[in-house]
Amino acid sequence: MIAYPETEQFRTIIADLRRNANFKEEDRGKPLPTMKFIGTVKLHGTNSAIAFQKDNGFWCQSRNNVITPMKDNAGFATMMSPVAEKFFFEKVLPHSSTIRQAYDEGKPVIIYGEWCGGNIQKNVAITGLNRMFVIFKVKIVDKKTVTNAEGGEEDVKVGSWVHPNEWKEINWHEKWIYNVYDFPTYEIDIDFNFPELAQNKLVEITEAVERQCPVGLYFKSDGVGEGVVWTEWEKTSGGIRFKVKGEKHSVSKVKTLAPVDTEKIASVKEFVEYACTDNRMSQGLDYLREQHLSIEMKNFGTFLKWLIGDIVKEERDTIADSNIDIKDISRYIQGHAKAWYEMHLSS
Repeated sequence: MIAYPETEQFRTIIADLRRNANFKEEDRGKPLPTMKFIGTVKLHGTNSAIAFQKDNGFWCQSRNNVITPMKDNAGFATMMSPVAEKFFFEKVLPHSSTIRQAYDEGKPVIIYGEWCGGNIQKNVAITGLNRMFVIFKVKIVDKKTVTNAEGGEEDVKVGSWVHPNEWKEINWHEKWIYNVYDFPTYEIDIDFNFPELAQNKLVEITEAVERQCPVGLYFKSDGVGEGVVWTEWEKTSGGIRFKVKGEKHSVSKVKTLAPVDTEKIASVKEFVEYACTDNRMSQGLDYLREQHLSIEMKNFGTFLKWLIGDIVKEERDTIADSNIDIKDISRYIQGHAKAWYEMHLSS
């Protein structure tokens, strides 16, 4: 299992870059970089992947588990298993010398994408279309020898993203395997000395995608889109990325992309109303389903643990700036989420 990493929010990327720029004394005071980001449509489905390794064949993944047709997630393994090898050997390897070399050397190759369409998610333009796998990133996994705390050596897994030039034309439309680059993409240069100057353009693009999903339009289906994922390739080889969702799909009640005005979240109650939204809690139900857990009160503890963890992870900067006690947040979230959860039992 080689999970796809979380995609950060714009304000978190800004904070991380500023923090890293001040980490070394010799770098302090130097200007931050200007970076070119490529934007791709963020699809509302379920994170999935298919992985290949020369000596181990292939396997399918959801966000958190290895899956099979017998223990599946929204039917992804059932769809991919019969076509996986033909897809890889006839569609993937001939298009990418980098992927072919890694595979020949025995390294795992992970093809990540969104399994979407059908009834996987509701209220978006791609709802009701044929279920499809839309590739959005490819990783090669290698081993690196490091010195551990005891002074000995051990091998750890390290991954590198394959540049889109190597895989953006890989698809198999006849089998409903698409590529995020089959659809409209966007570009923006962000000067991280003045990142707020990019905000208006980010908002404009996100709102356009939300009004009419470009992927839905491709299939002649009207409706809203979820947002855009922005990735930097030239300087970080895909290592920096952030997501911008439209208001209808945002898991926080925030209309701007700049850092949140923490003075408006002065109390725990206000913070929970800001962060513990219906959309975020709906993602918690999706997590239970992925774990093959029913929406019953006996599984509320698992739901609550995921929900609190997700809020703390995504909003850690706001929590810190607001001087809010995480213990108080957890207690208030429990009461807020329990009432909501009870209304969605067995959904």
